[in-house]
Amino acid sequence: MQANNENIRITVLEKRGKRGCDYCHRVGDVYDYAEDAGRLCPWMLTVANMYISKLRDGHKFSRGPEIPEGAVTFCCPDPRVMNIFQIEYTGEIEDKVHD
Repeated sequence: MQANNENIRITVLEKRGKRGCDYCHRVGDVYDYAEDAGRLCPWMLTVANMYISKLRDGHKFSRGPEIPEGAVTFCCPDPRVMNIFQIEYTGEIEDKVHD
């Protein structure tokens, strides 16, 4: 089954490191995954794709009250930058058919 990249929004929530992001991601940036994936840092996407897959399957992550249902936060894997991202998935939960 081909992955549905619609209904996925990635937001830069916070920056904790001193160094600037190589991909120029800044706090407040919002990306539509279906349209903007080519503009996103490949390091960040490696981590994001694991969470996106789980969100599509209906997995619920523990989160604080400020994080909406169907969302998760994670840190950039580059320790020199440390951007904090939020992924929101607002699509239908994928029904997995097993043969």
